[in-house]
Amino acid sequence: MSNDVGAESRGSSTQSTEPRHSVTTDSAETVYHGYRDPTAPVGKECTVTVDGEPLDFRYDLLSVSRSGYEWGYGGSGPAQLAIALLAHAFDDETACDHYQRFKRDVVANLRERRWTLRAADLGAWYEEVNADD
Repeated sequence: MSNDVGAESRGSSTQSTEPRHSVTTDSAETVYHGYRDPTAPVGKECTVTVDGEPLDFRYDLLSVSRSGYEWGYGGSGPAQLAIALLAHAFDDETACDHYQRFKRDVVANLRERRWTLRAADLGAWYEEVNADD
């Protein structure tokens, strides 16, 4: 995915009556990392951080994977990761509306052992999804 985000995702100085769906954090700084430790106990193999801190599972929005995050396929662990990433980068409503597509488009295709996404990547994905509508 592209790491470049145009001015449209950073907002503008004019007010709009439309809801603004943009990355809620500084796109140039926010980095998501996923790491799989095959030697870890079951349910603890996958770690996801945002700027070095653990990413909240957001079980309040979706509770389909009590064993935590997963990626690289289209199951419940990847769904939990998709909603958590979108909720962090955007807002709860955007996360609930788009997590299944984000899971299919992005999370299912993340590298097995280690991956990195930037907030700008999520913003570019969101812009592309909206261009399809």
